[in-house]
Amino acid sequence: MEELNFSVLGPLRGSRGSASLRLGSPQQQAMLAVLLLRPGGAAGAAELIDALWGEDPPSAATTTVRTYAWRCRKVLETNRANPEVLVSLGDGYQLLLKPGAVDAHQAEQLAAQAELAAAERPEEARELLARALRLWQGEPLAGIPGPFAEHQRARLGELRLRLLAERIELDLRLGHGARCVPELSMLTTDYPFQERPYALLMRALCQAGRQADALAVFRRARELLIDQLAVEPGPELSGLHRRILDGDLELVGAPAEPQAPGVPADRAAAPTGSAPARPALPRPAQLPSDVSDFTGRAAQVERVREALTRTGGCAPAVVAVAGMGGVGKTVLALHAAHRARPAFPDGQLYADLRGSGPDPLAPELLLATFLAALGAPPESIPDGVEARSALFRSMADGRRLLIVLDNARDSAQLRPLLPGTAGCAVLVTSRTRLVGLPSVLQLDLEVFTPAEATDLLAAVIGADRLAADRAQTLELVGACGFLPLAVRIVAARLAARPAWTVRGLAERLTDQRRRIDELRIGDLAVEAAFELGYRQLTTAQADAFRVISWVDGPDVGLAVAAAVLALDERATEDLLESLVDVAMLESPAPGRYRYHDLLRAFARRRSEAEAVDEAARTTERLLDVLLAGACAALQQAVPGDPTAGALGRATRPSGRAFANLPQARAWVAAESEGAIELAARLAGEALGATSASTSTTAADAAGSARLATAVDLLIALSAFSQDAHYGQLSLAARALADAAALTGNQGARGRAAFLCGTVALGATRLGEARTETRRAVAACRAAGDTVILRQALNDLGLIEHSQRHYQEAIACYDEAIALARELGDRSGELMTRVNAAMSRLRSGRAQEAADACEAALPELRELRDSPGTAYGLYVLGLALYDLGRYEEAALRYTECLTIATDTGIRAREAHARYRLADTLRAMGRPRQALREARTALEICQELGAERDQGLALVVIGRALAQLGDLAAARERLTRARELFERLALPNAEDVTVLLAELDEA
Repeated sequence: MEELNFSVLGPLRGSRGSASLRLGSPQQQAMLAVLLLRPGGAAGAAELIDALWGEDPPSAATTTVRTYAWRCRKVLETNRANPEVLVSLGDGYQLLLKPGAVDAHQAEQLAAQAELAAAERPEEARELLARALRLWQGEPLAGIPGPFAEHQRARLGELRLRLLAERIELDLRLGHGARCVPELSMLTTDYPFQERPYALLMRALCQAGRQADALAVFRRARELLIDQLAVEPGPELSGLHRRILDGDLELVGAPAEPQAPGVPADRAAAPTGSAPARPALPRPAQLPSDVSDFTGRAAQVERVREALTRTGGCAPAVVAVAGMGGVGKTVLALHAAHRARPAFPDGQLYADLRGSGPDPLAPELLLATFLAALGAPPESIPDGVEARSALFRSMADGRRLLIVLDNARDSAQLRPLLPGTAGCAVLVTSRTRLVGLPSVLQLDLEVFTPAEATDLLAAVIGADRLAADRAQTLELVGACGFLPLAVRIVAARLAARPAWTVRGLAERLTDQRRRIDELRIGDLAVEAAFELGYRQLTTAQADAFRVISWVDGPDVGLAVAAAVLALDERATEDLLESLVDVAMLESPAPGRYRYHDLLRAFARRRSEAEAVDEAARTTERLLDVLLAGACAALQQAVPGDPTAGALGRATRPSGRAFANLPQARAWVAAESEGAIELAARLAGEALGATSASTSTTAADAAGSARLATAVDLLIALSAFSQDAHYGQLSLAARALADAAALTGNQGARGRAAFLCGTVALGATRLGEARTETRRAVAACRAAGDTVILRQALNDLGLIEHSQRHYQEAIACYDEAIALARELGDRSGELMTRVNAAMSRLRSGRAQEAADACEAALPELRELRDSPGTAYGLYVLGLALYDLGRYEEAALRYTECLTIATDTGIRAREAHARYRLADTLRAMGRPRQALREARTALEICQELGAERDQGLALVVIGRALAQLGDLAAARERLTRARELFERLALPNAEDVTVLLAELDEA
């Protein structure tokens, strides 16, 4: 069995046998690091959240931790011989690994063994420590974010230093001091304020016969400690100095090893990079000026100021502000820095690190500037970034400095620029979240709120001018995506053109294709800010950034993105997460990604400019992916329905499979809004191309085919229309119908008319529904589109039924039943038979209706058609109620309610509840009826189902009347009648009769 091993003494790595593991994003690795280094490999949910995010966890922290755990299991538990590696433990998790699977644990075990061997077997102890030290492969947990990782970096760094000192101590005991001199010289440079490396270096020099050099090391160490810390060397170092002066022969071990020829003794011994004596201290004041019209962001500014000026820590306060281009990071940072300025009397340093450009500023060059600003003579500034960084830390020590580093590329660029002591503070801005930075606050800056955007506009152009177009102000800043840079640009354009109005500029921004062009003035341009980030992308990142922009909707799911990019989900996730890291995408939830509106417009513009036909190819692939998913969901909603097989092209991929109806509904809920937006976009493009009359015949044919597929996509989703956004769906259906009417394709016209009719029927717009559905019936007959014709006839029957034209409804149903039998559509036949039973019930044939439902229900159950079974039970309950068999009716409604609740069919749940309530009222149980009806009303209001709200209000009114509360009953019935009258439903007449009965009572 191949075993798992992990390395944390460097970048986090994992392997199974000889194969490396892909451990996911830095944040996911941070969670794995906690479990690798916690005692017993276990941590609770609260511990994990605190370890990953500290005092500022995201709102979805618990869900994110679970997602990371799930992803880790996919990586770690692929070996069937040992399936359980990451197990749940309470509300947390535990890693089950063999002893020594983590290199940090191996290092600690080797150190313990060395401690036992040191007294009697120093050679063996020395080798054990050397083996432990070889396990370090760089900075521990390099690049891993979070407080836990930062603490472990410090702990494991201290462990390495201790083991190194112990190994050198053994080298000295064994008489090998001379060979340790170079290593110890570097140690004193890296740790200038730790005395033990100086002591070891002095002893090693004495063993090499270089007592004078040892004394020189002491002098330099003493000068540094007095100058920088105002303290004398401690007893160990001072005592060693006295012993050398006294000629203590015990300090000399084996004969001195020969010195390399040509190397002066003072250069071989002296630690490099020691800080010179400091002259008078200048007070730099490099902050650029604050903006005079800074607006909003009060809470964020205060958080930054408080974090910068907080006292009592043992390290410099580092605050990082991250966000997309144009979000106002620099403006906020400078405003907060000026507010914090009084807390830093020794000065402020500032630099633009040019991290978003092609030529980021080298830390070595900037350090020279900073050192000069702090008073270092030019001749004293050493070469090399390490030496300059060490000198910078020395010169910053003891001062209270504020250092603002704007536009950083990454943590590697920043680390040499950080001071080493607590009196200083550093404020960093970057487009990326700086993982691995030892920060006290990581602030992810979002776009303006509508109020902040409006306030900035008013501050620039004047409140009076804004008041003249108050209604269009939100439209204008909304077109800017509330991006501060964009809002400032439109404000500047209005200020420069007194004759322009807010309304006029808002209208100029309505064209999404030209919006980016409009958002520029002088050297300010949204496109330029985005272009800087785009140029930093790899080829794969840039391709994904462009392609995914053609996925419509508020966000895109991982599965859809993978299909569109033609990659597996793991590779897609890595790619999209990398775009999130550089602020070109956002991730509102695990596995979901979105663009800022202006970034999407920019991405589409780059796509049209750089990749011919990329938009068309992506849209084709996206249509196929969404239609495949919608058809798979439709099969769960209506098992055996042939509609799914009749939708789309014959080459359509099979798509994903859904295990059950709730899973299908979840997919539809996540993807339907984007599908509707895609259909609306294609309809708009088709209408625009027709009016322009510039497209080629081939382009016309391709556009017509995409249009027909978009109609089919929304037909598949219309089975879930009560879960969708009726307004958006209705507008998209209308646009598709208008576009299809111009194509000359009779089949597409019939299907588009059917779509409009079924959407209008769901919204209880019965006049519109009748017109469109009759048009669909005629067009589908002409085109021989039997599958959609059957559905259109069924819908027409529902419309006639709602108008109480029961015989006409039954005629439509009978033809639909015959077509269903012809198609072999057993599920559709059964559903229409139940519809026909409903019309027979309402025409006074309750027993026929009950018999029809009793006959259909066993077949529906056999098909495992949950929605159909629930509907059959509902109509059977209605028939039993009309027959006066209330107990049986209540049982059927309860069974219907159970199925609807279990499968998430909220509308049917509401129907069953208010019908059960009316039955309970008829059985003399009005209080229980009232509870059920009120619950039903809440569901109907949540779904926006006005007709059903009216029916629930009628039941509530009748129950209240039965309880003697006539005033409340009258109020509920009056509200119901108003709803029915607005919808032009005949139910209004029934309520009028009930109100008259109340008046007589």
